[in-house]
Parts: sequence; C-alpha cells; structure tokens
Amino acid sequence: MSRVSREQAVENRKSVVAAASALFRRKGLDGTGIDELMAEAGLTRGGFYGQFGSKDELAGEACTHAFDGAERAWQDVIDGNAPGALRRLADFYFTPKPPEWACPMATLAGDAARAPAGGPVRRAFAAGLRRLVDMVADKPRDDRALALMAAMVGAAVLRRASDDAELPDAIEAAVLSLAAAADAGAS
Repeated sequence: MSRVSREQAVENRKSVVAAASALFRRKGLDGTGIDELMAEAGLTRGGFYGQFGSKDELAGEACTHAFDGAERAWQDVIDGNAPGALRRLADFYFTPKPPEWACPMATLAGDAARAPAGGPVRRAFAAGLRRLVDMVADKPRDDRALALMAAMVGAAVLRRASDDAELPDAIEAAVLSLAAAADAGAS
C-alpha cells in the first residue's frame, strides 16, 4: 500500500468535500452514503477514514463549501448592492441550475434542522446563513431584503417538494414582484 504525499492528501480532501457538497445538496445527508461520495470523488472508502473523523465532520465542511460557492455567486450578482440588486439576485436565484449548484439554504435546511444542536452541520449552516444575510440584508438591517431572502428560499423548497407544474412558477413570480418592490423601496 502506497502512501500519498501531503499535497495529494490535501487535494483528496478538497475533492471529497466538493463531491459531498454536491451530493448532499442533491440527495440529502441521509440519502448519501460514504461509498457513494468517495466514488464520486474518485477515491476509496478507506480514504474517507484517513481524512475525516465522521460523516458529520465531512457534512459540516461540505455545508461550508456550499455556502462559500453561494456567497461568491451572490456577490457577483448583487455587485455591491448597486441599484436593482435584489431583483438581480432573485432572477439569478430562480435561474435553473444543476442540483449540485442549488442553494444550500433550500437544500440543506432540513438536514441542518435535524442535525444535533452545536454539531458541525448546524454550526456550518448557521455561519453560512449569517454570511448571506449580512451580504444582502445587513448594515443597517433591511427587513425587505431579509423577507425577500426568506421568500426565495421558501419558493425553492416548495418547487423541490412539489409535482405541481404551475404553482411553483406562480410562487416564484410573486417573489420576483416582491424583489422589484423591495428594490423600489430601497431607492
């Protein structure tokens, strides 16, 4: 059995975290097994235990990874809160994306709610949520922007859970109207 270099171990860990982030958003924490996520990362199950103390530890890192990606994407879209930022954010939010790029708030909230209080998943989710809220609705707190974020996430959760062909579109249209009104009120 050959040992990997420190550099390769770091790269392997990044690959596992990225794969877990995508799979957890697509299938949930309970719907994703260690064998599946390690195969997705191109590694063996044995490599998991050399990198992580538990699936919860990995899930916390994967949650942070998902929020990091969302934060980068949102930052580009809102462009320093330039005029129309909330409508641009809502338009971007509802633009179809592959499941592995789906919003971590909408895809991981249920898992985070079921995770142990104070555990790695809850801590990572709370920190990621705070970062997105601070980016969009803080300094000073903008209740319109905060309500819009909640509405966007709620609409995304309802779309994911519904087989209805029309109602999720109507809900998203209502949220887009809310975004336009929030931008108008911020002017």
